[in-house]
Amino acid sequence: MTTSDARPSPGQAASLGQIFSGFLRASLNAFGGGLNAHLLNLVRRQHWLPEAEFAELSTFAQTLPGSNNGNLSALLGYRLAGVPGAAAALFGLLLPGSLLMCVVAWFFFGGGLNLTGSRLGGALRGAAAAALGISVAAGLNILRHTLTRPVPAVLAFITCLLALLLHDGTLIALLVLVPLGMLLGRRQP
Repeated sequence: MTTSDARPSPGQAASLGQIFSGFLRASLNAFGGGLNAHLLNLVRRQHWLPEAEFAELSTFAQTLPGSNNGNLSALLGYRLAGVPGAAAALFGLLLPGSLLMCVVAWFFFGGGLNLTGSRLGGALRGAAAAALGISVAAGLNILRHTLTRPVPAVLAFITCLLALLLHDGTLIALLVLVPLGMLLGRRQP
């Protein structure tokens, strides 16, 4: 076990202020996407969790209904400081984007601003491409910790095929492959 895989000691526990401000900064830095990568960097920088545990929580967050980022933030905050930690993480995560969207909505609906045309639309498409790259990098990092054995690799491949080929492939994967993965994962050391 390396130093980065060691669990944080109780002396390294995060305060609610640290959780809120950390998630607020991560949210502000994730302008355009890639929040998962920013949360991973936050967890690394603060030594809150081992990377393998972050990868497990991130994977679990994606199996739940709702926003993956919101789910992950709630799980991380809860892991760090219980229910108050989950609330602090979610508030820090959601505050910047919520305020910004209120302003943009006011301009868009009240001021007649056209976000899909002109140069602004091109800038938004460029930001989306950059966000995709950041998300792929975060996904590859999670794969490094998750697909270390044949069973998870096979289940991930089947899930990918189901999601791409079937209309309800994601639902089928969640209902069948997640419980199967949990059952098979228990048997592996």
